[in-house]
Amino acid sequence: MTVVGPRGNELKWKEPQDPTRMVYWEHESMYGHPVKGSLRTISHLDWMSSRAEKIFGQRIVVIQTAYNTTVPASKGTHDGDACMDWYIPGVPWWRTQRFGRVHGDGCWYRYPPSFPNHIHGFTLPTGQRFKTKVGIYIDGGISQFGRQVTSSQLDDYYNHRTGLVGHAHDSSWFPKNINATIFDLSLYLKNKRGR
Repeated sequence: MTVVGPRGNELKWKEPQDPTRMVYWEHESMYGHPVKGSLRTISHLDWMSSRAEKIFGQRIVVIQTAYNTTVPASKGTHDGDACMDWYIPGVPWWRTQRFGRVHGDGCWYRYPPSFPNHIHGFTLPTGQRFKTKVGIYIDGGISQFGRQVTSSQLDDYYNHRTGLVGHAHDSSWFPKNINATIFDLSLYLKNKRGR
């Protein structure tokens, strides 16, 4: 798997890397769109996908990328960084949700009749604070306005709620220690530098 810079070149891993820098994944979305995000978000996706290949023999397929404003049903969750809709071909949906949660994705399985089948999730931030601008409902507007102005899917995830209007309790599996699942970008970069 490869993370590439804005001009299509693989990053020079031995150089210092800014976690907020905009980069692209080597794979396009299932609709042929570039998959872009901060270095932290795309590195997390790349790492999760390599884990999916190791466990299931299939990589992650992105349905809707971060920085996408074209899907009204998403209500602005994808307007900024960190948030993607995805799946793993051939893997049952609830198993896929658990995989995402084990690997630091604050995610939910969304299903009919309210949604087409997909996993909706975001790269969990360190310190429960995003360092890039994310969609207003991901962090409640903190990254955009410096204060919470609406509900937060990040809060819902930590409180085992659905991340939807009504914020109902979500009885599906969550990690006992969510913070322990947060993606370690420094370790990922160290491994990249060592290859």
